[in-house]
Amino acid sequence: MTAMGAMFLTAALTTASGGFEEFASDANGWLLSGQGLPRDYRVTLMQMDSADRISAIAYLRRIGLMNDRPWTLDDLLRPAKEPAE
Repeated sequence: MTAMGAMFLTAALTTASGGFEEFASDANGWLLSGQGLPRDYRVTLMQMDSADRISAIAYLRRIGLMNDRPWTLDDLLRPAKEPAE
């Protein structure tokens, strides 16, 4: 593997593993600016690993941004979906 390929692989893995932290930072921005959740937040959460997804949902409920319909157990534990191209 070339050095450039290794850099891209590292960046992709770092982005994938930082899912919850990045989402929590975005959620804090929405809360502080008085916005609600974006319409596609469920799609974004479904692209996370299930552990990060559960953490993000708990965080959104705790800060008061999520008060709509509950998530099913199947949706909570479903493997991450790849973003649509």
